[in-house]
Amino acid sequence: MNQVEFDRIYGKVPADKESEKIKAKIKKVSDKDWYKERLFRFIPILEWLPKYDFKKNLIFDFIGGITVGIMHVPQGMAYATLAGVEPVYGLYSSFFAATIYLFFGTSRHISVGTFAVASMMVGAVRFKLIPEQVDSVRAEISLDHNFLNISDIEYPEEISETFNQDYGVMTLMSTLTLGVGIIQLLMGIFRLSFLTTYISDQLISGYTTATALHVLVSQLNKILGLKLPRYSGNGTIFLMLRDMFLNIHNTNLMTLGISVFGLILLYVGKEYINPMVKKRIVIPIPFDLILIVIGIAFSSTFEIKKDYNVKIVNNIPRGLPSPSFPRLDLLPQLIFDCIPIAIICYMFVVSLGKLFSRKHGYKIDPTQELFALGITEIVSSILPVYPAGAALSRSSVCEASGVRSQLYNVFSGTLILTVIIWIGPVVEPLPMCILSCIVIISLKSLLLQVTQLPRLWKVSKFDFAIWTVSFLSTVSTTVTFGLFISLSFVLFTIVLRQQWPKFQVLGTNETKTVFASKKKYSNLNGISSEIILLKFESPLHFVNVSKFLDVLNSVLENPGEELEEVKIGSSAEKGKKITILDCSAISFVDTMGVDAIVQMYTVFERKKTRLIFAGFCSAVLETLDQSGSFKIINKDAVFPSVIEAINNIGL
Repeated sequence: MNQVEFDRIYGKVPADKESEKIKAKIKKVSDKDWYKERLFRFIPILEWLPKYDFKKNLIFDFIGGITVGIMHVPQGMAYATLAGVEPVYGLYSSFFAATIYLFFGTSRHISVGTFAVASMMVGAVRFKLIPEQVDSVRAEISLDHNFLNISDIEYPEEISETFNQDYGVMTLMSTLTLGVGIIQLLMGIFRLSFLTTYISDQLISGYTTATALHVLVSQLNKILGLKLPRYSGNGTIFLMLRDMFLNIHNTNLMTLGISVFGLILLYVGKEYINPMVKKRIVIPIPFDLILIVIGIAFSSTFEIKKDYNVKIVNNIPRGLPSPSFPRLDLLPQLIFDCIPIAIICYMFVVSLGKLFSRKHGYKIDPTQELFALGITEIVSSILPVYPAGAALSRSSVCEASGVRSQLYNVFSGTLILTVIIWIGPVVEPLPMCILSCIVIISLKSLLLQVTQLPRLWKVSKFDFAIWTVSFLSTVSTTVTFGLFISLSFVLFTIVLRQQWPKFQVLGTNETKTVFASKKKYSNLNGISSEIILLKFESPLHFVNVSKFLDVLNSVLENPGEELEEVKIGSSAEKGKKITILDCSAISFVDTMGVDAIVQMYTVFERKKTRLIFAGFCSAVLETLDQSGSFKIINKDAVFPSVIEAINNIGL
């Protein structure tokens, strides 16, 4: 039974015509329920809040909200320093992002707000466009000018003339947030969420490990109490390490002592005490907050800023900031910085959202997450904030504390708002090195991703290469340029994998019902002395067409010679009159692929040798039909399966 007979007997359903598809869409749009469904998809809270079981779920959301809110405060302040802004702006960013996401997000468990990777990327943009004041840096550090020429650090003219000090920095941040939101919104409108499938887990792992290393190095000078210039551009890590070693003799011993105490407290508390506590209660002890309280008390009691020159948080304004519109004229200058930040923020939200949704048996909408993030960034950009995303540590605690919905953000937001309005000035004596300790300890899980390398080497050399290139390119350049290099390399590996398709010579058992590689299974035999059975294990397109043609020509013209392992993994025997090509692994073909199939069929016919195609999927059959290939390829050369092809031959 060939493919034509198979289609006739089993009633192949014809493909829908375009006119019928349009009519179906018009009918759907004319239904009022369609608009209701779209509204609920766009604003998910309208669907789930009326169904919310307050008696059953509110207590879990309350506990989770307070727990996450307690984490938001120290992390918001700490990550703000990574972004190069005052700590209070991290609180603003966390509060407004979480509040807006509550209405539009589809994940129940992720915690949207400040997080280390995005903060580092934002900080790179901030210090590239608005460097720290050179004069103050020159007065505060002591370096050998043979190694570092401070006068070489310049302000970009188009930015430095436009901005002035703090107002300029936050105007830049708000404009950057707007740009990130616009990109995410456009990605949602054009349904581009699928593009993130090209960002593999290995790329994310290598990239975030390198970014964590950037963050770690940027915090070391604060741990040591050194006042050093901030760099932007390639080689930032190496320049900062050089400056630290040259200036190590200027270490502030009080700052170092506080930092050592903070690191030990956080490490012991999170690695040893909390695991024991979690066996009895779900909520972990907030060691970040405990350290902040200790730091404030110690700083206030001993006046460490005055007596020991320890840098503290200083002024935190009380109350909410006044809204102001971003500078739209700066968007063209920021667009290439906005793109990678938008992608990374979205990737963290979707990856964490999928992780928790699979665990708890619900679905998230990746496209809606683009809308949710885009709207969150755009709306909050009228305030002094910077781009937000999902933090792994907060999201994990949120999920572990048993939250049931995004309603937990009402409680966490209330706690953050309380700090902003009333408690802010209390935090002013906090040593900045305490915030650096919080940042460094939070990097542990990211830095430990390097332990994945041995497994990647065993499983896939391509994945190992992707991780390594992502890591090295990001470490040696910038977090923005490193992402572009990593993405380019991933696409390059995809092309390479497709360019080297695998051919297998298949054998079978006595009943001719099992087919597998003869090279891998020694007890399988050839179909017969007259037949060779090959399997092409890849889509067929312009990248690998030449390999496809080379292998089939080798089978046809030199059947007695052993073919390369990369092509078919075995040798063909002499005297083959029929070649069956198992096409079940060909998921699609392009124009060059279609031409190659027709070309090889005609070449085999000319040589008086049969070439039989078996197992084409419906998409490939439709492409071949639309191209007119079946006017050349005889119907007896195409079969729905290898078994049908063998039965037709009469074996």
